[in-house]
Amino acid sequence: MKKTVAFLLAIVCLAALLTGCGGPKKTMEPRAFVDDVLANANFTDSLNQLSDDVVAQYYGVDSADYTSAIAYGGTAATAEQIAVFEAKDSAAAERILSALQTFVAEKVEAYKSYGPAAAMSLENAPVKIIGNCVVAVVCADSDSAVKVVDQYA
Repeated sequence: MKKTVAFLLAIVCLAALLTGCGGPKKTMEPRAFVDDVLANANFTDSLNQLSDDVVAQYYGVDSADYTSAIAYGGTAATAEQIAVFEAKDSAAAERILSALQTFVAEKVEAYKSYGPAAAMSLENAPVKIIGNCVVAVVCADSDSAVKVVDQYA
């Protein structure tokens, strides 16, 4: 009986250790994150950096909520894009997250009628808070985008 309990305890401990093994998370630094996404997510469109002047308005984010932002967008033929906002605090991050979720939901509706593939990539886009940053990555290959984002989350 004691051996069985010890064996089960050892199995539980091993399982706990293995579930914690995912490798260390990468540090969220906006420029490095964007470069990582550009290099490792499978985009079908060529992305260009958006001007700082238009980022807040384009995404519907209050510029008072973030200290820096980097955004890349493709052509109108696809919905592919990357956006990273470094929020001033956790409350600001929540507001930015809400704005990006609204942005994505509105784009899904816009693309449904003439770009169903783009609408699907929007529906599967990772949009989340990572540390003090809020990110959104829309990519035709959503799985590759999620894989990169998960390295930081």
